[in-house]
Amino acid sequence: MSNVEMSRDYAVDRKRLFDHLVEPSNWPSYYNGMTEVLPHERFEEPGDAVSFRYRLLGRTLEGTATLVEMRPGERIVLRADIAGLPTVEHDWTYEDGDAGTHVRVVMDTPPVDSFFGRAIDRFILPRQLERDLARALDNVEDLVAVGFA
Repeated sequence: MSNVEMSRDYAVDRKRLFDHLVEPSNWPSYYNGMTEVLPHERFEEPGDAVSFRYRLLGRTLEGTATLVEMRPGERIVLRADIAGLPTVEHDWTYEDGDAGTHVRVVMDTPPVDSFFGRAIDRFILPRQLERDLARALDNVEDLVAVGFA
């Protein structure tokens, strides 16, 4: 299991940032590799799920993000399931910071030794998921800079 923790500070109101980032239709605007979120009814209660398309190592994959826990304005925990890959869990925590909002993300990624039946280094997928998360947090900074336009 690979456990990655990242944090960033954003000059924006915590509730405004939380509301924007947890809305699934906004995910492709900032989450690196996320190409599409499929239509869904709701994403508010534990067990609610959203299907998505995600580009990973040159392939477009379909997956499902299931809401595990949500405390509006404070925390969201998601479980991402993509066929053929282990479950990845994201835990996003939002706190008031000196200049706006402090966001901490913990991502748990099990190592994988194959990808579509091809042998790979068992850490290549977790490292790529870590890079996608880091780029997503950079993209959030860009969104904040332009006022979520």
